[in-house]
Amino acid sequence: MSDQETKDLLDRVERGDCTPEEKALVEDWYLDLCRQQEPVAYNVDYARIKREIWARLRIGRHGSSGAWYLMAAAVAFVSVLSYTLYIKTNNKTGPVQDKMMAAIRPGGNKAMLTLSDGRQVPLGDTPDSIAAAPGVLAQQGSGILNYYSTSRQPLKLSGERPVYNTITTPRAGQYQVVLPDGSKVVLNAESSITYPVPFTGKERRVHLVGEAYFEVAKHQQQPFIVSSLQQSIKVTGTHFNVCCYLHQPDITTLAEGSVDITPLASSTTHSLKPGQQATLIGNDFEVKSVKAEDVIAWKDGLFVFNDTPLKEVLQQIGRWYDVEFTYNSTLPLNKRFDAEISRNLNLQQVINIIEMGTKLTFKLDGRKVNVH
Repeated sequence: MSDQETKDLLDRVERGDCTPEEKALVEDWYLDLCRQQEPVAYNVDYARIKREIWARLRIGRHGSSGAWYLMAAAVAFVSVLSYTLYIKTNNKTGPVQDKMMAAIRPGGNKAMLTLSDGRQVPLGDTPDSIAAAPGVLAQQGSGILNYYSTSRQPLKLSGERPVYNTITTPRAGQYQVVLPDGSKVVLNAESSITYPVPFTGKERRVHLVGEAYFEVAKHQQQPFIVSSLQQSIKVTGTHFNVCCYLHQPDITTLAEGSVDITPLASSTTHSLKPGQQATLIGNDFEVKSVKAEDVIAWKDGLFVFNDTPLKEVLQQIGRWYDVEFTYNSTLPLNKRFDAEISRNLNLQQVINIIEMGTKLTFKLDGRKVNVH
């Protein structure tokens, strides 16, 4: 493919009259480059970028060869140059703003464990043991909290009166917990979960605010129930995601198994199948089919936006980077946005991707980001 043919391809992508395969090819390489940890440079080493592209081609991510390699290399190289020129000529904030944004790092493993007596224990990556309840030891380390019996025996479901623990993640925080019954929970930023230690009685009930991914251990005789301020979810053993931040509709996405969901303001129960998502609107649910793996990609370090309103995109990014986006009502925040972005990038890198996809501009002021 000649330079002119490559430029023609990029022009077609920009105009929107390319084939889906051509668009996917250009976007795929662009997103790969945006996942780099280094911020966009103003003095670009084009030879280095070209070497990196060819190195990635040799890895053979798609298992292709021949002419596809040549076209992909040409498209990737020219798209990088076009992207860099765009940033250099259209950046209205300048290198000082970019450095300030680049200094804002992504979130990490941090949370607070509140015990039943009110004591609070910071959670992180450093190994430590905590007396969580009579006869129960909690062990933290590497972003995970596990519960054990002090008698070195497995924790058992019992009829003893439980005490309650709460894990709360701040903005720019996430954490995992293996509950006393063996169920695994991953908490997203600005979320909390309250649960008994150990589980007793006829059910295993936890209370969630925010967002969490669940892998529930199977105990047929003791169903697992997740309650929020607006709904309850009943399962026996399954994988699902719940998003129930304050002042937003509750959203439940099923990845595996089955769940029954019921609004607290109604007695109507809906059963979900894998790949279905239920959004609570008023006193009833709106159910649709989704790619569950995209919805839960956040737990594996990715933002995946599929036709997502820009306002929701900024909310998710704001929680993970602990920044507040401010904007006026005239901005097109209902505009849909599509992208796959690593949650390991710094804020400046993420903003660059959004600017390219929306033509909005962003200016940092402390922990506030003004959108224009």
